[in-house]
Amino acid sequence: MIKNKFVAFGLFIFFVIVICNLLDYLYATMISHSTYQFMAGQDFFVPLAVGVVVGYFMFIRDKK
Repeated sequence: MIKNKFVAFGLFIFFVIVICNLLDYLYATMISHSTYQFMAGQDFFVPLAVGVVVGYFMFIRDKK
């Protein structure tokens, strides 16, 4: 378990972005049989925003 909550927060955001892009890639290639196109807004900033919000409530916020 990671003791520093900010390192855990950063790793969580990184893995949210990676997993979202991996799932998008798998959907594009396996299910819809189209080419994968990385778009900064949809494939980076949306998972980043979701990761920051969820990660804040999971790691940064003080638990009472």
